[in-house]
Amino acid sequence: MKTEKQVTISIVLPCYNPAPGWSRILQTCICELEEKLPDVTIEYIVSNDGSTGLDSNEVDHLLTLQNVIFQDNAVNEGKGSAIRKGTLVAQGDIIIYTDIDFPFGTDPVVEMAQIFEQNPDCWFVYGNRNSEYFRNLPLKRKLFSKGLQLMNRIFLNKHITDTQAGIKGLRREVLPEVQDTKTNTFVFEVELIRKLIRKGIGIDKVNVSAKPSIVFTDFSMKVLFREAVNFARITILSGLWSDL
Repeated sequence: MKTEKQVTISIVLPCYNPAPGWSRILQTCICELEEKLPDVTIEYIVSNDGSTGLDSNEVDHLLTLQNVIFQDNAVNEGKGSAIRKGTLVAQGDIIIYTDIDFPFGTDPVVEMAQIFEQNPDCWFVYGNRNSEYFRNLPLKRKLFSKGLQLMNRIFLNKHITDTQAGIKGLRREVLPEVQDTKTNTFVFEVELIRKLIRKGIGIDKVNVSAKPSIVFTDFSMKVLFREAVNFARITILSGLWSDL
């Protein structure tokens, strides 16, 4: 392991029943980032969210990689919970979280690192998905995502174009806001960004597109309804409560 350089970036990777070969994909991405950011020490935190089918050989292989921590959370609580638990043990000054298969590749990680280095007034960076990404989504996910974008502009900020891309970056000083979120599911990021906007924290974005190898899964109506309820609780209902 590399111990001579201080950890400056932590990459948190929520994980739930990943596809076979996920540890090899992660190894490839680690090698890419080592080449793209040779002067930066990066730690990788795999936050397992109660997976039921993890291959022990994959986990064993994971633990042979440099600067990798495997955090085994036994109960499946949701992506928001997995990210909170992962960031809780992160040591980096910059913390970036994305999915275990790096669906947008490694370039957005490099871009985020550059933004934080060049702009001291920026404290949070989100991924902004392009039109091609949405064209490849299953119909229900596409409609839900487009509807969520519209609601974000109404209830959050008209300048926030995308809350649900699976990659975000933040300075360590923003961690208390992450830990203060209560939502465990996908829309926890709406809650987080709402908190940051209300505090006037500097926010930027990087444009992202999905790798050609990514296969998009569909959401059930039960999941879509649950996320719609969570969104209403975070935005509309909490807003009414704060006005009382």
